[in-house]
Amino acid sequence: MNILLDTHTFLWYLQDSKELSSQAAEILEDSSNTLWLSIASLWEISIKLGLGKLSLQNSFSELEEVLQQLKIEVLPITFSDTERYLNLPLYH
Repeated sequence: MNILLDTHTFLWYLQDSKELSSQAAEILEDSSNTLWLSIASLWEISIKLGLGKLSLQNSFSELEEVLQQLKIEVLPITFSDTERYLNLPLYH
C-alpha cells in the first residue's frame, strides 16, 4: 500500500513520540508499504526550524539520509500538481 505521511506523523515517527498511535507505527513499519513524504513537508520543517518553532535530534541536512534509511520516498510537486488543485473541492 502507498502511504503519504503527514508532516506531524513523520516528525512523531522520527522522534518516537507518544502522539503516534501504535496502529500508525505498525503501518509505517510494515515493509510491504511504500512510504512517501511530500517535498512540501520538508519545506514546512525547514521553515519551522528557521523560525525556532521546531527542534530535531538530527540536523535538517541529515534528514535526507534518515529518509533513505527509513525507506521513505520524497514526493515532488510539479506545476501540473498545483494546477489540479484548481479543480478540487474547497475542503482540500
